[in-house]
Amino acid sequence: MTQDEALQQIHILLEKDTDYPSSGSEDYTVRQALLANAVRVWAYEEGVTWNELFVDLADASDGDTTTTADQEEYDAPSDLVFPVGYLRIIDSDGNSTYYKLIRPDDVQLYDNDSSTKIWWVTGNKKDGKKVHIHPAPSSSGLTISYEYYKEPTVPSSGSDVLEMSDPQFAVYWVLSELLRDENPGLAQTYQNIALNKLNAMKLRNDVPARWQESGWRDVYSGFGK
Repeated sequence: MTQDEALQQIHILLEKDTDYPSSGSEDYTVRQALLANAVRVWAYEEGVTWNELFVDLADASDGDTTTTADQEEYDAPSDLVFPVGYLRIIDSDGNSTYYKLIRPDDVQLYDNDSSTKIWWVTGNKKDGKKVHIHPAPSSSGLTISYEYYKEPTVPSSGSDVLEMSDPQFAVYWVLSELLRDENPGLAQTYQNIALNKLNAMKLRNDVPARWQESGWRDVYSGFGK
């Protein structure tokens, strides 16, 4: 569902007509802002890491994706929240060299180790994040590949697509906010619908894929021993 499709559904349920407000009008701007807030409410739901927000470096809009000989530090994507699993350096023949993810505060354990292949991330949202690859790649132009958990894409134009699996959550969340003062009873009804949809997304998010094991693994790469 795109931003425009969501805003049109909101308008129909609210006004019962198709005389949609135009971009730049007060109604459009307020509803767009509430829709963006609904995306943030979904994305930052406490205790949830959404499957939709795990992505590949190759899909990022920025961040370094190729090596420079003897360079250890690289720009991370600006939407990176935390890294996942192994980083791979891929040569022109498609062969991968794997680097184990470690915590930044464990770096000193490898000060005198030039053979163990590791990577870690430093920095913050304000100053930018950096990916560190140790030992530094010896060749330029090799492909860097890794997965990471990203920040949500907050819609800002009509064609932007909502990332959540059930965007009707955002529709009903906005409706509940718009009607909070004018019609508290209906606002509560819409909020309940939104929360039910949020809970359903959380449940689906935690269900393992078919034929996959459920439960926690004892060891995760890069953390613990």
